[in-house]
Amino acid sequence: MKENSYQVLFSYLFGLIFLYPVVAHILMYELGFMTDRLPHGRLWVYIQIFLSGPVLITLGLLLYLKYGYSLINRTFGVLFFLIGLYWLYAVLSDTIKEAA
Repeated sequence: MKENSYQVLFSYLFGLIFLYPVVAHILMYELGFMTDRLPHGRLWVYIQIFLSGPVLITLGLLLYLKYGYSLINRTFGVLFFLIGLYWLYAVLSDTIKEAA
């Protein structure tokens, strides 16, 4: 495989790692599923709140702009970008609701 292929593969794996907190939040808090099995630590909260959204937005832009030569990279780039934006919106709206 070319070096470019390894970079794209690493981008997808990195995206899946930071997509996991979003999926876990939806399962735990919005659907009430598996609340006793998914992680709940302080580090988990920091990753979930501060890193997931910005990393997904950055990876989405990277996949779309740098590796956008194929349709699959552009599609997943847009998906990662939109999920990252949704996640930032969800975190901010939850924070505003709890602060009020």
